[in-house]
Amino acid sequence: MTTIFKTPFATQGDKASIPVEIQPDGSVSYTQGYGYDYERDQVTDPAAKDIEREKMNGIFHDITEAVGEIQSFGFPKWAEEGKPYAIRTIVYHKNKVWQSKVENNNIEPIAGNAWAELKADATAGDVGAYSKGESDKRFQPLGNYTPSGHSYSKLETDTKYQPKGNYAPAGNYANKGDSYTKTESDGRYQAKGSYQPSGDYATNTALNSGLNYKFDKSNVTQSTGTSTVHVMSQKASTDAFQPKGSYQPSGNYALAGASYTKIESDGKYQPKGSYQASGYSYSKSETDTKYQPKGNYAPAGNYANKGDSYTKTESDDRYEKLGNLKQFKKPASTVNADKTIVKFESNMIGKQLFAIASDSRAYQFTVLPSPYTSTILWYGGGQFWGSTVTASSDGKTLTIHHPGYTGPTDMYVLE
Repeated sequence: MTTIFKTPFATQGDKASIPVEIQPDGSVSYTQGYGYDYERDQVTDPAAKDIEREKMNGIFHDITEAVGEIQSFGFPKWAEEGKPYAIRTIVYHKNKVWQSKVENNNIEPIAGNAWAELKADATAGDVGAYSKGESDKRFQPLGNYTPSGHSYSKLETDTKYQPKGNYAPAGNYANKGDSYTKTESDGRYQAKGSYQPSGDYATNTALNSGLNYKFDKSNVTQSTGTSTVHVMSQKASTDAFQPKGSYQPSGNYALAGASYTKIESDGKYQPKGSYQASGYSYSKSETDTKYQPKGNYAPAGNYANKGDSYTKTESDDRYEKLGNLKQFKKPASTVNADKTIVKFESNMIGKQLFAIASDSRAYQFTVLPSPYTSTILWYGGGQFWGSTVTASSDGKTLTIHHPGYTGPTDMYVLE
């Protein structure tokens, strides 16, 4: 079972610190370890060395303490002795996890250009980005969209067009109700044929009226004194004429079955109108597949994908303003009585500072990170004086060594 080193080895025991460098007397060090002197014969060789209990406790203590840090925090603690840290090194410091953003990092972990805080619960707001919900409300999925106004909405399409179908060609059709059904036609008209012209014909009653008739096979002749009336026989009349009734006036009528009933017409044709030709409009399904809902979309263009460009906050943190945009500013600072320590409210590392001397002259220098030193050249009394400047790890405190000349009375920065 793995041991969790919550308590380093020999925490309360006797232990001695182990030096890193090789020791002149050959004693144990982290660089050399236990040298040859520890292998010599303890009885015959006076140069033989014992393995010291305190130093062995110290070695085990250092190892288990380092392992315990990683077991507890996941990463080693940041320490001055660990500087400089390589780029992308991860450390634990002040209840936070940090990753180095620069090579040879000598700065104590703090939000800025040198370190980035790693968070398991980082939100979109922490990195200056939109959350998924915000993005869904503000943006549409990437695609080659048609500019606004080049397609109809569903409501517009439903209002302007009818569903796709096999419609009759446009024509001058009779409106519904302007023609008779077969039943109506059969009730109003007789079958087409060669009928006797309209006239005053004898009836069956006239044949039995007691007049003098002369019959032959098919005709009857009635004598009326001065004239003779020729009357057709009953059989001949029945064969030649239809029963008396209220018939449709003579005309050129369509034969039965040559026209559609109202129901048949309604089933085959749509109401008369100026229709769009078939295939010139999309169905709802086709419209939904081909087009997106109407909206105010960005013009078509070659846009960068999300994440391929920096946010304003990221750019401000990574880059300084262009030279022609820099301004000569007076940051909040205090200078102690002997003018050797200047304290600022913000990090000055990497910035151009101007030290104002008692004669109102300004002397320029750039603040370098610890352990490097900056140099200010002062002029006075007919000669130049050199002063060195060292910065604290957070870049907020400058220590000025100015032998032989007075220090600054004030500080300005160009940014």
